[in-house]
Amino acid sequence: MITLGYAALQPDRSGASHGDLRWPGQEDQRSPLLHGRTGQCDGDELTAAGDLRTETPPSADWLAPELWPEADGAAGVATWHHQSRQLTAVAVWSERRPGLGEDAEPTFMYHDASRHGLLGVYDGLGGAGARHAGPAYDGRQLTHAFVASRLAYLTVQSWFADRVDHPEGTGSLRNRLAGARSPGRSRPKVVGTLPRAFPTTVALMEYRLADDGVDVTAYWAGDSRCYLMTPAVGLQQVSVDDTSVRDPLIADQPMTNLASATGDFTINEYPLSRIPLPCVLVCATDGFFGYVETPALFEYVLLDELRNSHGSGHWARRLASRVVSYTGGDASLVLLALGFGSFQRLRDSLSERHAELYEQHYAPLRGATTRDQLVERRRQSWERYRRPYMHYVDRYGTR
Repeated sequence: MITLGYAALQPDRSGASHGDLRWPGQEDQRSPLLHGRTGQCDGDELTAAGDLRTETPPSADWLAPELWPEADGAAGVATWHHQSRQLTAVAVWSERRPGLGEDAEPTFMYHDASRHGLLGVYDGLGGAGARHAGPAYDGRQLTHAFVASRLAYLTVQSWFADRVDHPEGTGSLRNRLAGARSPGRSRPKVVGTLPRAFPTTVALMEYRLADDGVDVTAYWAGDSRCYLMTPAVGLQQVSVDDTSVRDPLIADQPMTNLASATGDFTINEYPLSRIPLPCVLVCATDGFFGYVETPALFEYVLLDELRNSHGSGHWARRLASRVVSYTGGDASLVLLALGFGSFQRLRDSLSERHAELYEQHYAPLRGATTRDQLVERRRQSWERYRRPYMHYVDRYGTR
């Protein structure tokens, strides 16, 4: 995960770092994907092409979350966090096969002067992207899925940095992901190169804080998700899965839209104006939400670990341990709590919601003793949960 507006990422002991942006004079932080910002794939150059924004020192206006060592000593796990009066940020990344995971690290960027930020997650598609892409500098054989998610990660962050530097317009995110350069740009920044066979999901939430709320735009392709959570309503899905059947209870559905360089794809956009504070923004890949019985239990996981945490770093580490205990794949998540004032107030504000989820969803499902009983209680849970949870998804379909 890179922040400080494209500054360097210090790798943790798990070797989980996939950034390759650094400032002159720093140690050479080599990326498992791109060393010197290039790699080899089937004899062709893979590149996050262009200047990787190392020409000026990082601005103090960019926020830097703290990078923690891997959770519980496990390889292939990393967490980040940031705590201030204005916001609480937490990010988690894990991979099933250390060094070969299909999820890129999550994105958290925040420009303090403009109160403008971005969250994001990326999941390379293991089916279509499972074939060999080429060796990393350390000899690891990388898949198309691995490469696609990392290049999307670099490209999105450069696109957002350009938006902050040039608010008048930086071109579409879709074109940047597809490898197109903005007309008239004499010195391009990171331009993603995602060949047609290199598919990846993208789920982003761009936000701009105001005194009376926050303006948010969700961007996505694929089945990674964007969410909004409030103390009064709970978790609400904002993005609409690009799948053949849009049923949140069915996992691993065939996808109808994914980011790639030369393929025909769409970056969906969903603007939400002036969301009242406090609220929580969440982006997650299916490794987090796709291995629980119902969407209500994903929300329960988030709040259950919050309830048992004493700070943002502790929350991040607990979430990492929790997801590793149940997921069947790679998993990444980034969330941002806005307007709560402190971690204690965040935890207290969501305590009633946690108790409600436990009584209405978690306890009944965990108490099922037969498969038929589990199926019935799952149905009942979804009936209670569906209407507020699907509010934005249903409204998106009528736009």
